[in-house]
Amino acid sequence: MRFFRLAFWLFPAAALAGTPNGRQIALHGNDNGALPCAACHGVQGQGNASIAAPRLAGLPATAIETYLKQFASGAGGNATMQSIAQALSPAETNAVADYFAGLKTP
Repeated sequence: MRFFRLAFWLFPAAALAGTPNGRQIALHGNDNGALPCAACHGVQGQGNASIAAPRLAGLPATAIETYLKQFASGAGGNATMQSIAQALSPAETNAVADYFAGLKTP
């Protein structure tokens, strides 16, 4: 019985430890070679018209996820975005999309 109580308290902590941090990835990239989103899309997700990097802040997470999945498959985007999208795991893609969707539109 003691084991089950301990497992009950440890399992949520273990699950959270493996959850990707969308903000961290957006600002610093990941260990798999994804560059920081903020380098082109801005720290607040405001975008950068001079390099055709669109605003991501406030877009629906599903839209961001769809674009990243398309880029990862080689459809659309440019070579840089395709490389970044391919370096994101599905969980990281979801975390980044949720992060940008939660930002206020600048």
